[in-house]
Amino acid sequence: MTDGPSNEARADLRHAMSLQAAGDVDAALESARRLLAREPGYGEAWAYVGNTLVTRKRHFVDGIAALELATTLVPNDPVVWYTLGWCREYAANALGRPKGGKAQTSDQHLEFTAEQQYQRAKEAMLHALTLDPDEKLKGDIEDILDVIANVTGEPWSDQPHDRRVP
Repeated sequence: MTDGPSNEARADLRHAMSLQAAGDVDAALESARRLLAREPGYGEAWAYVGNTLVTRKRHFVDGIAALELATTLVPNDPVVWYTLGWCREYAANALGRPKGGKAQTSDQHLEFTAEQQYQRAKEAMLHALTLDPDEKLKGDIEDILDVIANVTGEPWSDQPHDRRVP
């Protein structure tokens, strides 16, 4: 494992993100994939690709696979674990609460049901909490855990949690 991505790789990821911000998701993904072809160990870039595939393209299988790879490359990054959990919750919601009677997914089919996706999202979020996230991220994680608990009916903690607004 290296000391992290090069300055060039970081700049390339920022460029991909700027393409997405300008509305060109396909160009952003292509740019990020070229970056990953050069630097396949860049976990944050895998997380970006995964998040984009899930939320912008609804390619849940490929997106979640990219996020899972990211967690192996940067296993101590709570943001990456949060992103995996959030994207699993997003996929579960699309599977479990279809609009117009049809699940809102791409042509890719997950090997897990909505209930299983919620459970795996919860596991990722709980793991993210163990990685000492900053207070804002901790609040975001707890918010998603609350959403999952409301949907599944299973509390995520037996401890009350205090929400402080920064």
